[in-house]
Amino acid sequence: MTRRFKDFIRVLLSGALAWALLAGPGLAQSAGGGASEGLTETLHRVRLARGAELAALVSKRVGTTPTASPTIAVLLFAGYPGILKLREENGVIVNDMNGNFLIRARRHLNTQQVFTVAVDCPSDQQHACDDRYRTSPEHVADVAALIASLRAEFGVRQIYLAGTSYGSVSTSFLALGLPDAAIEGAIHTATMTDPTARANLHGAPMARLDWSKAKVPQLFIHHQDDPCVATRYASVAARRGRVPLITVQGAVEPRGDPCQARSQHGFAGREQVTMRALHDWVTERRLPERVGEP
Repeated sequence: MTRRFKDFIRVLLSGALAWALLAGPGLAQSAGGGASEGLTETLHRVRLARGAELAALVSKRVGTTPTASPTIAVLLFAGYPGILKLREENGVIVNDMNGNFLIRARRHLNTQQVFTVAVDCPSDQQHACDDRYRTSPEHVADVAALIASLRAEFGVRQIYLAGTSYGSVSTSFLALGLPDAAIEGAIHTATMTDPTARANLHGAPMARLDWSKAKVPQLFIHHQDDPCVATRYASVAARRGRVPLITVQGAVEPRGDPCQARSQHGFAGREQVTMRALHDWVTERRLPERVGEP
């Protein structure tokens, strides 16, 4: 990334560019079922410089206030295809990826300290949101615009990124591309380390990625029995370098495609303990070696 582009992002994050904000977020009830239990949710929209729009679902624990707590925001990047299609229908916020691990388990991450922001793909990327976009300076600028708007609108003090499966492409490259001051860290769950092991699977740039080049703190959370050939536990253990790893054990009725969200790849039956581990690292840098039942 050039010095000129880095300077542009820093200006963006300072709030000096007014185009990063849309007037007033939309308020509506969420249709997340159990996923939104105990949450109050806002559909937040950011107008990007090129005219596209980036939508995000801001979720907070009922009883918290925007001006007091929580002050830590965790931006969630769902697994493939990562296109949430966030929208309001009859006064209800809906999306197309409620089954994804991070989206269905978001309530377990929301506390008095932490709230979540599920990030959609921009309106001009709804057809693909592929490797080209996720590894591009454009993606960095889009997320920087969202970060600027969240800081201005919600008084956020700390921001983390959390991605799962294909969403780890975004969190990995954003951790490398965003300015140091933009985020406090990145969490990669069910990380893609062997993208070429499954035919027609996206994420090829992850095969060559060196996470140690990022200057922000990072964390891997991975299930020891992840059955997906593109996200093997042995590979993340071998490639993580000095980035810490929390190992998740056990499952409840795993089923379906091994690379989909209802197997151990999606922490089936271990959503709560996995999100708690993520929460505790963000808030206290707590780092258990293993969580869940063997």
